[in-house]
Parts: sequence; C-alpha cells; structure tokens
Amino acid sequence: MSKRLLVICLTFLVVGLMLHGSARAQTKITKPSGGLPYKIKTSGSYFLGSNLAVTTKTTTAIIVTASNVTINLNGFTISGLGATATSGVGINASAATGVTIANGVITGFGGDGILLGSNSTVENMQIYNNRGDGVDCGGTSTACFVTGSVITGNGEAGLDFSDVHSGFLNNVLNLNDTGTDVIGGTNLGGNVCSGNACPQS
Repeated sequence: MSKRLLVICLTFLVVGLMLHGSARAQTKITKPSGGLPYKIKTSGSYFLGSNLAVTTKTTTAIIVTASNVTINLNGFTISGLGATATSGVGINASAATGVTIANGVITGFGGDGILLGSNSTVENMQIYNNRGDGVDCGGTSTACFVTGSVITGNGEAGLDFSDVHSGFLNNVLNLNDTGTDVIGGTNLGGNVCSGNACPQS
C-alpha cells in the first residue's frame, strides 16, 4: 500500500471515529449562570455530574421541550426547598415526547416530582416528599412507563396516569396522598402499594 493511500485510509478512519463519537456524545447538565431552570431544547443524552438544587420555592429545576431526550441523573439528587416550596417541578417534560429519566433522586418540590409527555419512561428513580404527584403523565399524554422506582410521601398520587395505555412495573409506592398511590395506568406486576400488592387495573 502506498503512503498516500495509507494516509487517506487513516484520515477516513479518524473522521469516522469522530462522527461516531459525536453521535453518542452526552451533554452535562450544569446550573446556568442566570439560575435554574436548565432548559433542554435539543434531542440527545444529558447527565448530571453533581446534585442540582433550586434556591427559590417556585422554581422548576429542568424543563424539557425537545423530544427524544434521555436524562441520566447518575445517582445524584435534584432537590427543591421541601416544606417551604409552593410550586415548581423537578423535571417538567410535559411538552416533549419520548423522554427517559433514570438513576437518581427527585425530592422537595412544591409541584410534581416529574411531569411527563407521551411515550416517556421513568426508571430506577427515588421520588419522594414532593407536594404534587410523584410522576404525572397527564393531560393529553399517553403511554408512559414507570419501572424499578421508589415513590413515597408525595402530597398527591404517587403515579398519576391519564390513560390505560400507560404501565408500571416493579415499583414501591407508599403513603402518597395518605394512600392514593396510583391513579389509572395498567399494573404490569411486582408493584407494592402502601405495604400490599397494588390492585390490578
């Protein structure tokens, strides 16, 4: 092989690797200089590299308006102001479809922990002590899926679905709205509601 052909082949290889890497690139969520909320307006993968806390009682932490977004909390916490919070949502993705939220904690918001749009997923989360629902897939939203999560002590329902097409699997739900752990959706099995198996839908 000539040196020129070798250089051309190596150039294509490097460019290919760069393109492949950029397609899989992830965006780190950091607190904006002007304060929260952090706004996700582009499809792709996002992750937390540290805890994210709001500083006012009405602030939403993350707003998602782009569809096909994945947010990996990486074991970190998104927190509101707890008992003094009056509104605001941990993650508001109600205007987007195909959103996945995973692997972390959302607590202490005056509204819902997570507000979802259609065809969205919550997995491996701890969602507790929010004044609204733990997870709300409401309004015109359909076909949400919640799995492997602990959702407890929220002021309204633990899971609030607007349709029977949504499903929940292998979750622990406890003391949400003094006993209203799930509204709507389809119980796919393995769910615990306030110490007992959740009723089948």
